This record gives sequence, C-alpha cells and structure tokens, in this order.
Amino acid sequence: MAAAFCSDAATARPSIFVADPDSTVTVLMALLRVGEGGYASGEELARLLGVSRVSVWGRLKKLQEEGLELEAVRGRGYRLAREPAVLHPAVLAAYLRVRHPEAGGPALVYLPEIDSTNREAERRLAAGCKTPVVIFAGRQTAGRGRLGRAWHSAEAGGLYVSFAFQPRLPPARMPKFTLWMGLAICRLLNEVHGLPVRVKWPNDLVHEGRKLAGMLTEARIDADVMRDLIFGLGLNVNGDPAQWGGGGAGAREAARVAGTLQQVNGGRPLSINAVAADVAWAGNRAYAEFVSGRYAEEFDALWARYDSLRGREVTVNLADGLLRGKVTGLDESGALKLTLSDGSRRTVQSGDVTLGGYGVKG
Repeated sequence: MAAAFCSDAATARPSIFVADPDSTVTVLMALLRVGEGGYASGEELARLLGVSRVSVWGRLKKLQEEGLELEAVRGRGYRLAREPAVLHPAVLAAYLRVRHPEAGGPALVYLPEIDSTNREAERRLAAGCKTPVVIFAGRQTAGRGRLGRAWHSAEAGGLYVSFAFQPRLPPARMPKFTLWMGLAICRLLNEVHGLPVRVKWPNDLVHEGRKLAGMLTEARIDADVMRDLIFGLGLNVNGDPAQWGGGGAGAREAARVAGTLQQVNGGRPLSINAVAADVAWAGNRAYAEFVSGRYAEEFDALWARYDSLRGREVTVNLADGLLRGKVTGLDESGALKLTLSDGSRRTVQSGDVTLGGYGVKG
C-alpha cells in the first residue's frame, strides 16, 4: 500500500491512507472474506483484480511479509488464517469494505506510532488538509485525556482514533456533541457487537463501573463560528489492565478502575480491525446526523437507554468542592441534573463524577 502525505503537513511522519474502497489491497482482503474463514481461489482473485495468477501470488506474498498469516489449500484457494492482533491498514480497510460498503466521506489515516492522534489532527487542520479525516494510531507516546490528563496508550489491544471536522456551526450548537458521539459508539458496541456498554457523563464509556473508553473533544472558534472540531477516542478493546506495564502497583490500580471489551465479551478477544472499521463508520455517521440536526430525534431515547448514572447517587468533584446528589437526567444543554439531599436541584456543566462518595479526593 503506497504511503501518502498531506501536502504541507506540519509532521514529517509518513501516514498510510487506508480508506480507498477500490484499492487492490482492499478488494483482495475483502475477497479473502476477512473474519469469516472462507476461501478465495487464485483464479477468482486474478479475474476480479484484472491481473495474472502470478501477480496474485506476488501480492499475497507481500501481505505475508507485512505480517498476515495466510493459508493456501489446493482446490479451495486462499484465506486469512489468523488476523493480526493489532491494527493493520489493509485489514482495517477490508473490514470497512466488507461491513460498510456504503461508507464514504472521510479519509482514513493510519500511523504506527504518534504522540497523540488529537495532536496529529490539529497539525493536519493547521496545514489545511482536507476534512473530514479519521486518524488511527497503533501506539501513542503522549496520549491525553480530559483536563490535560495522560491516557494510557502504549499497549497492544487499545484503539486510538481522532476525527477531524470543520463544521462551520455556531458554538451554541455544540454542547451535546461529545455526548452524542459517545452514544453513537455505545449503540454500535451494543447493537453490532452485543456488548452491554454504557455512557458515563460527561465523556466515558463504562461497564459495571469500569472505564472502557475516554473521549476528548477539542475545538477552535473564529468569531461566532466553530471552525475546527476534533473528537478523540481511546477505547480499550483487548487485553487485561492488570498486565499493563508488566504488572505492579500501577497495573493493580488500572485493573480496579479500567476494563476492556474483551473482558465484557467473556474473555473472548475482539477483532480490533473490525471494531476500528465500525467506529470509523459510526463516528462519521454520527457527525453527519449532528450537523444536520437529525440527532435530536434520537438523543433523549438513546440517553435513557445507555445512561449509566440515572437514578444513582453520585459525587461530583467540582473546582470549588464536592457536590453529592442523585442523578435525574440531563437538561437541554447536556448538563447533568442532580437532586441534593435537602431536595434542592442543581445542574452541573462539567466535573468528575463517581458513584456514591468513594474514589474522590477531598
């Protein structure tokens, strides 16, 4: 797969554009029936690609050199014997082709290692690159979360992705954007992958109290128009947090507060490339629905279905202290509504939320 550079990009790191649905590698991987265990004959591959059988073999050999494990059976053809446990551009592209053939829109960019996908999105926007674009990284060296916190993103099994948009919308339209994107990813994981994931206000995906994902939205506003918009997602797909960093005290703390989709899936690993393709599709669709305003038709129903906090006693860690109360929902702006012990009501625009009074530093 040829490497491509965004013209005048601020970074010298080569990136691979993987979303061309008509590329030879994408068609080839789709024919190999990614994830289904089926076979494709050499003759069929040659006919579809318009090349010779010898050329097909050369392309298969190249895929093997890239780390893909292929199997050839006389009389049946070729198949992908084992899928990579990490992101692979060709497999990601093939999953997008197989699972979402109608998908269009953003370019998908893959970088083996990057400081932060959100920072790369910033650089591309600053360089005038075409949007929308979705940036995946195999590894982040300086992943970041909300309020400038670091996001653990050095281990295999994590999905690190940022979406870069230029919405040209008034800022007043944006308060529910992160929540809507979170709902879209949550619905995808529930309906497509059968995983009972929930959204935790304001920017997490959780399962039974353990954090599976964090979301970070960053924006640039010119006058009264939202010029640049970046949505970042760090999703723990496979692995065991207790093994992060080789174990130790930090890993034990991670195991207490964090989880992975594999754990939610009963210990069975998921295809990280399939999840990545689904996330790219769902995120792009959710953005289109947000910009058009169609999201408003579903937001309340989806929030009621996937909200992890409604009716729960929580503690909110605010800049000026702690606030405890029962969550009763969201207001029109996406702020959290609380009923306090004295019966009074409060809304909270931002803050760290924990169940009950545990886990909060006073």
